[in-house]
Amino acid sequence: MPPGETVLGRTAVDAPPTGLTEPPPATPLIDLRQVSYTYDGATEQILHDVTLQVLPGEFVLILGSSGCGKSTLLQILNGVIPHSLRGKLVGEARVCGLDVATTKVAAFATDVGMVFQDPEAQIINTRVRDEVCFCLENLRRPPAEIIERQAEALTLVGLGDAGDRSIWDLSGGQKQRVSVAAVLAARPRLLVLDEPTANLDPSGMREVFAVLDRLRTERGTTIVLVEHRVDELADRVGRVVMMEAGRITFDGTPREAFARRRTTVAEDHAATQSSGAWFPQLAEFALELAAATGQPVEPAWIPLNHAEALARSEQCLAEQCLTRPPAVLAGPLADQSGRKAQAGGEALLTVTDLRFGYDGGSPILDGVSFTLQPETIVALLGRNGSGKTTLARTLMGINPPPKGAVSLLGRDLASLGPSDIAAEIGYVFQNPDHQFVTDRVDEEIAYGLRVRGWSDAAIAARLDDVLSIVDLDRYRTRSPFSLSLGERRRLSVATVLALEPKLLILDEPTIGQDYERAQQLMGLMARLRERYHSTVLMITHDVRLVAEWADRAIVLGGGQLRFDGLPADLFARTALLDEVGLMPPPLQELSSALARRHPQRIPRATLRADELVGWLVEV
Repeated sequence: MPPGETVLGRTAVDAPPTGLTEPPPATPLIDLRQVSYTYDGATEQILHDVTLQVLPGEFVLILGSSGCGKSTLLQILNGVIPHSLRGKLVGEARVCGLDVATTKVAAFATDVGMVFQDPEAQIINTRVRDEVCFCLENLRRPPAEIIERQAEALTLVGLGDAGDRSIWDLSGGQKQRVSVAAVLAARPRLLVLDEPTANLDPSGMREVFAVLDRLRTERGTTIVLVEHRVDELADRVGRVVMMEAGRITFDGTPREAFARRRTTVAEDHAATQSSGAWFPQLAEFALELAAATGQPVEPAWIPLNHAEALARSEQCLAEQCLTRPPAVLAGPLADQSGRKAQAGGEALLTVTDLRFGYDGGSPILDGVSFTLQPETIVALLGRNGSGKTTLARTLMGINPPPKGAVSLLGRDLASLGPSDIAAEIGYVFQNPDHQFVTDRVDEEIAYGLRVRGWSDAAIAARLDDVLSIVDLDRYRTRSPFSLSLGERRRLSVATVLALEPKLLILDEPTIGQDYERAQQLMGLMARLRERYHSTVLMITHDVRLVAEWADRAIVLGGGQLRFDGLPADLFARTALLDEVGLMPPPLQELSSALARRHPQRIPRATLRADELVGWLVEV
């Protein structure tokens, strides 16, 4: 070839010799080989022979059951383990070219950014702008660069105008976004996130995931993420790693991962997945549809977004290849038609024109009115900062309610003392650490029972029952603060559950919970409703949880009541959802689209996978 002639945009002079056309393999940014780890004082390993390589620019999602070692694995990636959290680290661990065992945490500061589950665990300043600038100031960046980077980072997370606000005036979700911004300001090569959207409303969650996507595509940032809210992530990540009992049981593409939903964990732990991991709702629906139509479950069959799920459904309608009746789903979806209606008789709690503001400031709650009947599960939804937690604390008497605004079993809540309210209402805080008062798990549950005068024998029996229900029996002698966030959440629920309240208020009950434990927890709430005629009021951002379990949905927006009714009716109101920062569950969106296209076949939108499958196939 004559010199200067181009081959795919490169001159012949520059063309590599024959046999050297392949570029050299990229050096892994994360390189773990046969890594095991045991916490100081523990007798069992939390990680077992973990081998994982992550290349520059990859977006990796880690899934697994609560307590399987996901958070421990992440804490190795910036040296927190073994330098801050002491223990025995075995194997070879290199991150960004540095040996983790011999490199202090500070040396990772410019290369590895980490966002933890609990934003308050890493916030150290009182003003938003100061928090975002803090890392850059410690790195001694020029002042002009610091100002530019903090403004850019706050804009990325949707808090561009919040720089002068006090962090302690922010909601939990807003604090988490500040934590993300503080990490992004350093422009790390590797971004490690441990459930960064756990405290965010759906709109905030979408914003953060969009930010992560832009960081990867536009800046080449490598991202490793542990997250339970996977519906919005399925078609963004390039790789899924599954863990169970401290081992990596699967490592592959999202379609391959989500096609393995019903794989059973083998004795040798090889090529298996965790049954407790959250999976995209549309992938789960596709598996049910495949089972009903006799379609072999291949990775290509698994949809990762709405458009693909719609295409699968249209294919089913066109082919009508049913070989057996639709499978009946186990669990809560099977009995959605049996949602409890508003019970008659005396109201448990009545709220009338409630107005409340802190320290005489502008009202957080403005004219809120509703009634709670016995034996119902009610979801309280709304954007971060819409007044949900303020309302819950007012119902508990933590915020003093105005006289005549709240009635509990016919009595004015404003006239009742703390012990009178606590006898009827149990409250589980958003941050479980805020309600622990002892240094042992079993003593934490027993505390409230002892205050009420229970005998030792009765306490022991209740302890065994409750610890078994929340799967914490093996930790009964541990400190509550040594547990994972998901385990601490279950403990906080257990402390209140043991008292059998008439009204149980749960502030984000499923944060940090894997799928199986979230379902168990909500099943427990359903049994509490039936057995003790209790009402459950759960503050949540999880629209799938609401669709599956709630009898009723109440939505706050700007401190006012914006909706009160059935979840299905709420999710059908697209304009309202946009206004209050919510999103319909993916199955609702899919069934709505199909109902518009095929009204004779799909009569309405549904929240039930089995119902939609039944409409799609010929029985």
